[in-house]
Amino acid sequence: MNTLRYKGYIGSVGYSEPDKVFFGKLEGIDGLVNYEGESVAELTAAFHEAVEDYLIFCKEHNCKPEKSYTGTFNVRISPMAHREIANRASEAGISINAFVKQALNEVLQKPQVHPDPFVYQYGVEAPEPAMVMEPDAQYGSEKNVRLKVPPKDVTFLKEFANRMGWKIEG
Repeated sequence: MNTLRYKGYIGSVGYSEPDKVFFGKLEGIDGLVNYEGESVAELTAAFHEAVEDYLIFCKEHNCKPEKSYTGTFNVRISPMAHREIANRASEAGISINAFVKQALNEVLQKPQVHPDPFVYQYGVEAPEPAMVMEPDAQYGSEKNVRLKVPPKDVTFLKEFANRMGWKIEG
């Protein structure tokens, strides 16, 4: 799902073909805040304005600018996954609830990765992989490595290597 981010808030992004307009709503809040625009720039500006207006509204009405959560939610999974979770929880000597909490906390501890705009905008199709030319060379080694890269990927590779601090010859 496409989203916008501003001041810690997330906004959804949709498009109405008949109306020829982008639209969205502020996620993770109590209440409903919508915005729209005829271009991506207009939508982004409207989203920022919606966040600012929402924060002003919350301040004026002395309410928290966030959604309240109970800490309880239901998850539907396959019976096989349920069995595996129950077995692993049992092996660990903990409840299913404790097992799931632990697993979710592990995921939440990992840094959140947002796609680099350069990579994200590269395209929707996966690029052809680069091929190592020397049979004994390995990625991650300190040796010089020659790669055969499809011509359409050269610009991308040069930018990527530059960001990684790698030196490219040729």
